[in-house]
Amino acid sequence: FDSRTGAAAAPANVSCLLMARHFHNPEPKRRVFLVDDEPVVRRGLRVLLSAEPDLEVCGEAASQCEAREAILALRPDLAIVDLSLGPDDGLVLIQHLYRVCPELRIVVFSMHSQAHHAFRAFTAGAHGYVTKQDGTEQLLQAVQKVMQGQRYLSDRIAAKAPDLRQRLGIRDK
Repeated sequence: FDSRTGAAAAPANVSCLLMARHFHNPEPKRRVFLVDDEPVVRRGLRVLLSAEPDLEVCGEAASQCEAREAILALRPDLAIVDLSLGPDDGLVLIQHLYRVCPELRIVVFSMHSQAHHAFRAFTAGAHGYVTKQDGTEQLLQAVQKVMQGQRYLSDRIAAKAPDLRQRLGIRDK
């Protein structure tokens, strides 16, 4: 009996079990790697993704070369990749990662909002495509869908090319 609240106290073993459930997350966090040549974008993505209870950012890179080495070493579950990496081409990186890390899920996060960029990214091996003009909720939704084994195309691009989801085999939300 708790004299402060007037409630019956739980037995010690039940209390410990409840606390263990509260502090122990049985699901491992999904590990995300960031590839963008802009430090401020990587920092913003890190803050956004770190706020999600099931995600953790395990690394980042500013170039294709850095990304290739780090992703092979760290083996993340998902990579968020920009198509424009300074002098490097993100599509070449996506093709390489798709070939050497077939289990890696890839979401493109790009300033390019034309449908042909998205089509090329999916053809190269990406599983999702979100523009930097889309809201953070769309990026988070893309990450979740792709981690569930689905493909994701942002509404902004789908509106410009209504048949693209069907051509890519993406079911409507």
